[in-house]
Amino acid sequence: MVLPKPDSGQFCFRLSRFPLDGTETIVDIYSNGHRVFVTVTRFLLSLRVLLGNSKTEDACFRNFPVEISTSECDKLNPLIREISTSQIFDISSRLSDGERDDHFFLFYTDSNNCIAAGISNPYQNQNELWIRLINRSFGTELVAPRRNIKTATNF
Repeated sequence: MVLPKPDSGQFCFRLSRFPLDGTETIVDIYSNGHRVFVTVTRFLLSLRVLLGNSKTEDACFRNFPVEISTSECDKLNPLIREISTSQIFDISSRLSDGERDDHFFLFYTDSNNCIAAGISNPYQNQNELWIRLINRSFGTELVAPRRNIKTATNF
């Protein structure tokens, strides 16, 4: 995660998506000077399945395929506009401890304030701000070309 210097006017946003079914993904958006970048990390195997079936964490992550993509991003991107115009610091947390739930986590700082929040099953709970952020993240992750498949042994 690229964190801005305090009081710099830069920002950093991370949305981690851990759906029960589907690709577990982390979308990072951060500013650097007058530019904005997006980095998308996709776990190409299910972390839940892998952790559940592994006897040790070390063995679990050996040769684990991860795809990392980075690109410059337009400042008018819908997710960036949502972050800058919504009441992001008022977002609520509502996590369950259910293993069979969809879980999402958010971190945001504008270099002055920050928030960390999480939610489970936002679509069932009809949490509008969370749903908008999650839906826009799917479009934003397409900005970065897919590449750089890595495993734990070739970092």
